Amino acid sequence: MNLTIDAKSPLPAYQQVIQAIKLEVLSGGLCDGDLLPSIRDLAKLLKLNPNTVAKAYYALEAEGFSENRSGSGSRVRVPAGRRDALRQAMFENELKNFLEKAVSLGFSLEDIQQFIERIKNEPSHR
Repeated sequence: MNLTIDAKSPLPAYQQVIQAIKLEVLSGGLCDGDLLPSIRDLAKLLKLNPNTVAKAYYALEAEGFSENRSGSGSRVRVPAGRRDALRQAMFENELKNFLEKAVSLGFSLEDIQQFIERIKNEPSHR
């Protein structure tokens, strides 16, 4: 599992942990039933407070993406039919963040559309 935390990100660390674990699930790095690192181990690896990792794990469990069994740790749960919905939601969130940043930098939606068209027409994207 390859997780990193960006200290400069406006996104809180626990949300970055949640997103990183979900991305690992979507990319196949984590599968249904895989054991997640212990809270302490992941906190040490990411140089975070264990409470931050615990908050992420509790949120994942509340969303149905993990299951905590007392004494045996947290395991990945990929709810049936949720993989595609999760992929779509993550993409939409990333796109929304990108568009908000582009607009805040002074780009219009027309500028962004022209950029997308230019990329689509590049030989490597045909």
